[in-house]
Amino acid sequence: MLSKMQWFRLTVLVVASQFWASPSLAETLGYESDTRAYNLAHGRVVFMDKCMRCHKTGKKGAPVLSDAADWMERLEQPLDALIEHAIAGHGDMPARGDQDVSEQDVAAAVAYVVDRTRAIIVADINSLPPPAASVSADKVGDSSDQAAIHMFMLILGKEQWR
Repeated sequence: MLSKMQWFRLTVLVVASQFWASPSLAETLGYESDTRAYNLAHGRVVFMDKCMRCHKTGKKGAPVLSDAADWMERLEQPLDALIEHAIAGHGDMPARGDQDVSEQDVAAAVAYVVDRTRAIIVADINSLPPPAASVSADKVGDSSDQAAIHMFMLILGKEQWR
């Protein structure tokens, strides 16, 4: 179960990822910051073949592939920084995971993990139950405004809003 802070980070990440997908922002940030710039199918093969020995079980504190909460803080970093960490090593992770892989293979594997984790986060958010309709119609105008206000109040950790 995710804490309120983790849900907040998830929501911010998902909202931000919608902007990253925008063509105008992709040009500003550089195409290399978008996971679509990489061969994600190849990245999946590399990750499953070379990286799962640690990322399947969390060996030496490695984030587990299917656990979005394990990747939260990492996903707040730019994609190119994550790729550089995987290539050069970072924390307890050795350079290239002590595997014989090229920089392109590592970049594709990192892009795959980032893309997959974002998809898990979106699926988790989409599986949340709809908010209870506890506000009378005279207090709220448009239903889309109500939904937006409700989302931000949930993000801020408010139990009820007026």
